Order: sequence, then C-alpha cells, then structure tokens
Amino acid sequence: MIIGIYARKSVYRDNSDSVQVQVKACKDYAKILYHGESIDFIVYDQDEGFSGKNTNRPSFRQLMSDVKANRLDAVMVYKLDRISRNVKDFSDTYELLQAHNVAFLSVKETFDTSTPIGRTVMYILAAFAQLERENTSERVADSMTALGAGGKWTGGNLPTGMTSIRKIVGDKEHSFLMVDNERIGVVKMIFDLYLSGKSITSMERYFRDNGIHTESGRFFGTNQMYNILSNPVYCSNDAEAYYYFKEKGYRLPEKEQFDGTRGLIGYGKTKQTNRQRKTDHWTIAVGIHKPVIPATDWIKCQERFGQNKMLRSNKYQVGILKGALRCQCGARIDIRAYSKNNRLFSYYYCSKMHRQGKAVCDTGYVKVDTIDSLFIEKLREIKPNPNRIVLKTESNYVNTDKLRSNLKKTTDNIRNLTNALMENSESSAATYIIAQIEALDKEKQRIEKKLNAAEKNNRDASLAVETKELIYQNLCRLLDNFDNMTYTEKNELIKSTVTSCILTKDGIDIVF
Repeated sequence: MIIGIYARKSVYRDNSDSVQVQVKACKDYAKILYHGESIDFIVYDQDEGFSGKNTNRPSFRQLMSDVKANRLDAVMVYKLDRISRNVKDFSDTYELLQAHNVAFLSVKETFDTSTPIGRTVMYILAAFAQLERENTSERVADSMTALGAGGKWTGGNLPTGMTSIRKIVGDKEHSFLMVDNERIGVVKMIFDLYLSGKSITSMERYFRDNGIHTESGRFFGTNQMYNILSNPVYCSNDAEAYYYFKEKGYRLPEKEQFDGTRGLIGYGKTKQTNRQRKTDHWTIAVGIHKPVIPATDWIKCQERFGQNKMLRSNKYQVGILKGALRCQCGARIDIRAYSKNNRLFSYYYCSKMHRQGKAVCDTGYVKVDTIDSLFIEKLREIKPNPNRIVLKTESNYVNTDKLRSNLKKTTDNIRNLTNALMENSESSAATYIIAQIEALDKEKQRIEKKLNAAEKNNRDASLAVETKELIYQNLCRLLDNFDNMTYTEKNELIKSTVTSCILTKDGIDIVF
C-alpha cells in the first residue's frame, strides 16, 4: 500500500506542530490502522511557510499530480486544515481523490469518508477551518489599521531615505519611521528636478548619466521615482495636505493634527492581493518623523502627473504607427513632438534608448513623416499582390481523406473481430482474437490522434485564410480612404491590422 503524507506549517512563527512531528504522527497512525500490511510512504513536506488560504503550493501540486497518475492508494494528513482552509478548494481536492479511488485520512479528525455522515463531518470541519482563517485575517487587518492610524510603522520595505526606530508606547514596543539625514538627499533631488519641469523619463536618464544609484546600487527607474514622488510619507502635515486628502476621500485624523511639524504615512492603498482599494479605504496618519517636502510642493507633483499625461496624449496627433511600432531591441517606440517657429517637428524614438542612453540602444531619433511614408509605401507594394501578406504563424492545409479511410477500415475490423469473439468466446481462438482487437485498438488511437492534429491544423489554415482576407480589406480601406480619415481612425485601423512594425536601422519590418 502506498500512502502519500502531506505535511505543512503555515508560517515559520506559528504555534502549529512542526512538519517533522506531523510526518511521524501520520506514519505511526498508518501503521496502527493498516497493521500487518506492507506500507510505503511518499512524503510531501516542502510547503513550509505557504498559507492554507489556497492550493497554490509546490508540494501540494506534486501530490495532486501523483493522485492523477494513480500512484497513491491513500492521502494522509495530520490535520484537515493542512490540505486547505477553503471549503471549495477542499471539496475539489476530495472529489479528485474520490475520482481516482484514493482514500483520505486525518490523524486528528477521525471519520469514515465512505459514509454520508463521515463526509458531512469532514466538510463541516473544513468550513470551520476557513472561518477561523478569515477571522484571523480580519483581526490582523484591524490590528494593522489601528497601528497605522496611530502613526506607527506596520512593516514592509522602508521608503527611500527613511529608517525605523523602536519606541515603547504604554506597555508595548512599536516601530516608527524616521528620516535618515544622510540618505534623504536623493529624495529631495527627485522632487526638486520634477518640480523644475523635468519629466520622470528624463530624470531616469539624468541619474544614469551622472552615476546616481539607488541604495541597492542600481540605477533609478521611472516606476521607483514615481513611487517616491507619490508617497505621502515625504509630505508635511500642513493644512493644505488635510484638505487635499479630504477631497480625495481618504480617512484622516482630526484637522488639529495637521500643524506642519511632522510627516505623513499612508495605509491601506492595496489589498493583500495587490489590487488597489477605493480611496475611502485609504488612511492617512501623522507620523513622528520630520517632514521632507512642503505639502504645497508635494501636491504640485501629484497634479503634474495628470497634466503630463493629458499633454502627451492630446497636444499633438502625429505618428499613425503610435502603439504599433516597436524598436528592434524590443522596447516600445514613443513619439516626441514640439512646435518651433510655427513648424511642427515630430520624431519616433526608442523608449529604452531615451531612458538608458545610446550605449544600450543606438536606434536614434527618426522623423515621423519618414517612417509613416515608408509604412504606406510598403502597403502599396502589397496591394496588387495579396500573397505577400505572410502571417506570423501559418499552417498549410492537410488532406485527411486517407486518415479517415484508414480509421473507418480499422473500426470495421474491430467490430468484425468483436462479433467473432462473441461467437467463439469458449474456443481456443478467443485469445488470438482478443490480441488482434487490442492491436487494432492501439492503431485506431494512433490514427485518431493524427486525424485530430490534422483537423486542428486545417482549422488554423482556414482561419489564416480568413485573417489574410480581413487584413487585405483593411489595407485597401486605409490606402483608398487615407486622405479622408481622421488621425484616430488611421491609427486604430493600423493597430487592428498589423501585429507590430519593427523599427530597424534600415527602415521597418511589418509583422501581420
């Protein structure tokens, strides 16, 4: 008998029994339960530190894989909630065990799953385990919220330029944020550069060119700088900050606490699933650390985020390949447009080159009109010869007549042999007939597999023909109506027609 033992300890600091204790208890219980039988154990114990809120765990996935492969006779756990603390997940797991005739055993909760009452007890226990987990999560969340509202640091990655200290408040010790005067300079520089008019992407390039690194020794990226600029931890608790966050719908302490002497801390922006909450779940608290940026300057940065986005997207409608053009290095191609002496200048450029310099990508800046004209010229070359449209993935049609004929012939032979076996089941020829049927059945499965693959291939080939026809129709529509279409119509039609265009040193490559 082969028994799979699944052992798990949720987190390293919890008070549940260790993995080793669980495994030993399962083995001892199995030897008593199956006394006198030969037992082999397979232990699945590499999920220490994984939560029971879902089944996305390495050892558990391996256990389920072995169940599906019919390698186990039974699955044993020390306690029911080691499998899962979610009723639906546990129910799905148990149904899979039943489908493969695998027994389920728990050392702590003894019940007979072969009876209705046993299965009912099992599901009730699973439901209570889920309820306990959810209540624990709520208590932890409430506790963290209470700590945050009091200006305490609840943990996680420290903000750039900040450190934490431990202080005793009442009869408990808590963490609080403090400004690290030796490291906060780079944060002030980021705010100063952004307020002076520099964009975040140009700041990334500036920091790289001047050798300014993060605390971990890497170059600053746009995401990291955006997170710094949008983090309330650097904002002073001025009255302006109070009204700004109040208008946004944040939960705030009393207005009297906003006296401009300390910095702020934001909590509750995201759930544990990393999904962003609505602003009425966000909390702004007053910390004990000194403010880094005046509230008026911090608010200017937040307002500029929206302004920049609007200017970038709406000021100039140039570049019909916007969103479809990629650099040969794989990066996104952006557009730079500006007006000088009543003339509009616009260029395509590699976003990676712009941020990291020509040492990373030397594509350079290319005039929008040059690339757009080249793209239209390539489409004009395709128009009289639609066969030049080649999809990224294509399939050639396969004739399936022979496969279908062989399948029918093999099926008929199996049917004839089955009839012969029914008439000669007691004769010495029965063994020979059965062997022939088994051989033909294997051949039938092989033919069916090839036929299914061929039919899928033909469906793909048929779809490719339809796709090519649609691409050609869109191509003709663009060329025939180009002068009468709006910029948006051109851009949307191009993005729906081509997979991508690759900007190279020699021009562009169109990928359908």
